[in-house]
Amino acid sequence: MTLSTAALGSLLPLAVAIPVCGAVAAPLLARWSRHAALIGCLLGMGGALTVLVIVAPRVFGGTVLVHYMGGWKPVGGAALGIAFAADPFGLLCALAIAGIGLLLLTYTLSELGGLGKRELGGFACLFQLLLSALIGAALTGDLFNLFVWFQVAALASYGLTGFFLERPIALEAAFKILVLTTMAGFTVFLGAGLLYAKTGALNLGQLHIALAVPAGVLDAVALGLLIAGFATKAGLAPFHAWLADAHTAAPGPVSALFSGLMVNLGLIGIARLALQVFPGSGLPILGALMVVGLVSAVLGAALALAQDDFKRVLAYDTVSQMGVITVGFATGNATGVTGAVYHLVNHALFKALLFLCAGAVVHRTGQTSLRALGGLARRMPAVTVAFTVGAASIAGLPPFNGFVSLSLIHQGLTGSHQYVPYAVMLLAQLLTVAALGRAAWLAFFRSEPELTDIEAPHPAHESLAPGMAAGLIGLGGCCLAFGVFPQQLLRLLMEPAAGGLLEAGRYAAAELHVGGTVLPTHVAFDYVGWVELVVTVVTVAVAALGVFRYLRARRDPQPIRALRALHTGSANDYAAFAVVGLVALVAALRWG
Repeated sequence: MTLSTAALGSLLPLAVAIPVCGAVAAPLLARWSRHAALIGCLLGMGGALTVLVIVAPRVFGGTVLVHYMGGWKPVGGAALGIAFAADPFGLLCALAIAGIGLLLLTYTLSELGGLGKRELGGFACLFQLLLSALIGAALTGDLFNLFVWFQVAALASYGLTGFFLERPIALEAAFKILVLTTMAGFTVFLGAGLLYAKTGALNLGQLHIALAVPAGVLDAVALGLLIAGFATKAGLAPFHAWLADAHTAAPGPVSALFSGLMVNLGLIGIARLALQVFPGSGLPILGALMVVGLVSAVLGAALALAQDDFKRVLAYDTVSQMGVITVGFATGNATGVTGAVYHLVNHALFKALLFLCAGAVVHRTGQTSLRALGGLARRMPAVTVAFTVGAASIAGLPPFNGFVSLSLIHQGLTGSHQYVPYAVMLLAQLLTVAALGRAAWLAFFRSEPELTDIEAPHPAHESLAPGMAAGLIGLGGCCLAFGVFPQQLLRLLMEPAAGGLLEAGRYAAAELHVGGTVLPTHVAFDYVGWVELVVTVVTVAVAALGVFRYLRARRDPQPIRALRALHTGSANDYAAFAVVGLVALVAALRWG
């Protein structure tokens, strides 16, 4: 039996409601049995994934499914009700969140399954609550509802960051994420309020129509506030300072959740605002995002290269990768936006994989310092292979997934004659390859650790629990599959998702008319294109030489020392960075 469009749309709230119910039930089930709590987690996220899979064929076929809560549909082009609108972009993000979240839960329950009943119930509750908030943010068609999911995700992240309160670093990191995310939430709320005061609208489709006129000062201020808030959640510079502390303090699976999935909430908000709400306003939003993206890409990669803490390397690389994706969206053309959508999913896969590997190393050895690690390729061969797959993916090496998405973003830049941003992107990629190559060498491939004042680890030989193995194999297999089958994935998933973003008028009409269609983009990708292959080979070669010289140097280069000096660890300084970034954004949007 084929369900109608309206019936499929009515299923959308279940994708959020089911894991929310699982989150509520987790502490209760844990009091009865730890196994019951674990099974409940998997069933809750599996139920959400099932709902999304059911609606996927219709949505990726070009249909925008819309459901208004309580049946409060728009009247005369004005919407009062809160809408869930599953366009291909939102559904792709929701599927990635649910699918990867299920793998992370499977891994988590193996690594942390020995927690006490009370602790396990609380952990499972927060984990599912965060995942449900991310799915809600991907599917919502209402700006204020997006703010609500932003806050739900923030509340869950505070608890997960500081979950092991006996560790002082966890409490400090939770405080920093509380300060920065509270500021970000306030700017999003204020920006949404300003737009509502001017237009009387919060529905994204209605806002698109209301803002399709030359923008004024109020529009620029509102957009600057919104972008600053979502950029904080995404970890874009200069709003990024909380990210490394939070990702480092949390357990490995939580770091994977934060860095692979939670940061996507910020990018979802930015992409919708830039491409679906404000494209007709005349504000230089794409130019501003291009600058933010390029600065983030280089800054994050440079800081990753300079870190000794294993997880901080990966955390700062997340800042860089968020910048890369933002650059793709900022191109504003079909190829670049399709590459950004592809890289958004790819990053969720390979960064989750890398953080799970880092978490496994820390869990097994008790060490986070790269100076105290070494020789793990012999003792932990499966984790070594998984980390190598993730690092090769993030470096853009074929046949892994990063090569496809980075190539498309680069083509989006060169095809629109943006050669200076392209050169900056190549620099960021060079630094990224160097940072991940250095971490892989120090942790896994050198024979022995550097014995200093830190006691060297002597882990037992590897023995992965079934859930941990399933997580690593699933994520690593996806990194390979998304690189080997790019044409099929582009046609079925990425091109419809990018088309939904670029067809802003069609998206707005579909949301206000409770259904409609969007058209896919059509991009050309040549796997054996010699330009990208040569660029990749040269980048890896230069990065390898740079790592060799960097490891032999007695001190960091002056620019990197200056960047590290700016990151003092003070929440006051990080809040000041965010305020400066907000002012600069508003100024650029108003007078840029």
